[in-house]
Amino acid sequence: MEKSYIDFFQFLSYRFTSENDLSDITWTMCESCESFREQFLKFFFPEIQIVKDVYIEREKPESNSRADFVIDNGGEKYLIENKINDQNHHFEQYDTAYGVKPKRFGYITNYIINDEDIKDKGYQLRTWEELYMVFSNNLPNDNEKRIFWQGYLEYVKNVCGIIKIDKPMKLNGIYSLYSLMEIFKKKLTQREEEQFKLIWYNSNKLCGNGVSHGATGVNFEIVYKNLNQENAPRMWGWIGIYFNTEEPNIWMGFYNVEGWGKNYIDKLLPYKDRWTKQEEFEKPFEEGKCLWFKMSKELKTEFEKSEDVVEQENILKAFMDAVILYPSKFDR
Repeated sequence: MEKSYIDFFQFLSYRFTSENDLSDITWTMCESCESFREQFLKFFFPEIQIVKDVYIEREKPESNSRADFVIDNGGEKYLIENKINDQNHHFEQYDTAYGVKPKRFGYITNYIINDEDIKDKGYQLRTWEELYMVFSNNLPNDNEKRIFWQGYLEYVKNVCGIIKIDKPMKLNGIYSLYSLMEIFKKKLTQREEEQFKLIWYNSNKLCGNGVSHGATGVNFEIVYKNLNQENAPRMWGWIGIYFNTEEPNIWMGFYNVEGWGKNYIDKLLPYKDRWTKQEEFEKPFEEGKCLWFKMSKELKTEFEKSEDVVEQENILKAFMDAVILYPSKFDR
């Protein structure tokens, strides 16, 4: 049960990432768990005396305004507005439309509002990181409810980009990232094998050619030798590392767009029901316009335990080659 609750919210955070999604799931938590609703309301309004039939309405329209949460607490009205990254604020528009004073207007963001004029007016400004910390430190004693809350907090952490850095940073470990990128670029994506040839394209990119401070890798072209090269579809893949978690992972990805990884994906899609975990990688999956391959736990453990650079390079090569040749498993 413990794993399923947290996994459920973890998977929600992969697909339901908008402000409305976060508000809907928070509303659902309030409606399904009275103790959660009480703590949620008191997080914004510490002095509120919550009545038994308190009512929380999602996006109730009023005078061309639509607040995320409109609370009716025995005839007393409160508002809560949620923002993720969006800094287009509606303070005076909303408190006028709903007739609510700033002390009954909660405002929660995943960034800090530094506008002194807004702060001085008494709005109940909060951040999702503050909520994450307060709720984490006040989990219910009931085991099932506690795990339920933990799953929700995992969702909030992922959607709002909350990162708790509590371990000292070691700069000497950063050289390993440089070494990994150099191996990807100069050795693993510029080579010729019996069945294929790889051509490096660019570095310090995400799958799909974007950039991020939480991951990096290289894009490369794959040329299969068993194809008629004159009419062969061109295809590009990506290999890199995501290091925005305490346990970084090595991935390969194929961007499902013409001119990138679509032709590779098209070779595999007819066999989707037969995709399985392999010795070198976990079961492939589609997400965010990419087909993803994650290095298997066994191979990752082997890579991390090795103290020989050549052996590590061969492990990376085995992972790459298994992914590149995966479509050939279904050609037989």
